[in-house]
Amino acid sequence: MPSWRAVGRAAVAVSCPKVWSAATPATPGRDRRLPRARILRRRSDFQSIRHTGGTESGSHLKLNWRRVPGSSRRMAAIVTKACGPAVTRNRIKRWIREAWRHLQADLAPGLDSVWISRPKAAAAGLETLQEEMTRLYRKAGLWGDSK
Repeated sequence: MPSWRAVGRAAVAVSCPKVWSAATPATPGRDRRLPRARILRRRSDFQSIRHTGGTESGSHLKLNWRRVPGSSRRMAAIVTKACGPAVTRNRIKRWIREAWRHLQADLAPGLDSVWISRPKAAAAGLETLQEEMTRLYRKAGLWGDSK
């Protein structure tokens, strides 16, 4: 049996093709994954969302958003040091990403969302954050059934 190094990158690339991009639609089933292309990273995107988009606030999270015609849904999570040590901040980020991953199929298309956590989010848990995210999306009129 050949070792992992002997197989080489070419064989791995053939067996694991990259099929996900920012344009991949979010539908129930396999497409609920969260590829890197759906995570906001550029400073200009964050600034544009903050200055031209809308805002909704809850007790655990704050939502900054903007509509981008012809684009797919993208998100980012910001967790400040006020939320706790690195382990706690990373846990909150995982909870936000996981909740958004399940909610993305129900959102209006062409939406950029930036979630900013508050210190109370550390004690909330995944279910509480997911409920609050749903409530804030509905309040902003961004939920799929609220046009």
